[in-house]
Amino acid sequence: MIRKKERRRPDERIEKESNVLAAKMFYVITPLLVISLIVKLVCRLPFQVYVLELLCLLASGGYFFVQEIGKGILLVRKKDEALLEIHRAVLSKAFMIDFWLLIVGELLYIYAVKDYFWWALPYMAAWLLPGLVITIASIRQGWLVRSVKKQEKGGKKNFLVSVIIGAAMFGILSGFPEFYHGGAFHAEGLLYMLGMGAGWGILYYFAMSSFIRKSEKRADKRLEGADGDEE
Repeated sequence: MIRKKERRRPDERIEKESNVLAAKMFYVITPLLVISLIVKLVCRLPFQVYVLELLCLLASGGYFFVQEIGKGILLVRKKDEALLEIHRAVLSKAFMIDFWLLIVGELLYIYAVKDYFWWALPYMAAWLLPGLVITIASIRQGWLVRSVKKQEKGGKKNFLVSVIIGAAMFGILSGFPEFYHGGAFHAEGLLYMLGMGAGWGILYYFAMSSFIRKSEKRADKRLEGADGDEE
């Protein structure tokens, strides 16, 4: 009797494959942040214009060194596969720290530092480039099913709730200056705020739903192919 080769669980394989890509994106987002910081320092811009770069680099870098030292792998030059998986997982989380700090920080920056609006463009480049790479890879490799279908019954409901929360935050951050200015509230600003939130939420929901359906189909094909190879 031939013993079947053990195959990794889909969730475990997805996590490890996505960690490999996210770890590579850490080496994309970090240089972009460093370049942005250097340019702003050379231009002698106010501290509030480059505080987000400092926050991202300190937060992600601090997390990386603490985790690598804690796991005892920081100074290990030749890492076996097990250590590489740990290393990639740490880099992946460090990248996500940068990614989400940039997205939230950029919205706050646009609202709080209006005089230097155009200096927010490096933030968009820093998170958008790796974000697009990961999104395209997620669709092609079938990774998106994990984020929405981790709990089969509540997946769609949780996804909808997340979109509503995101739309509300986007509407408030982008539309609040129109709602409250000159020391008074303005009704037309409320409509603007609701419109911005609804527009973002509807576009994001249908776009991601389409991406997820494509990702699910690709994931099913990959699983069918793995099952065929195993036989």
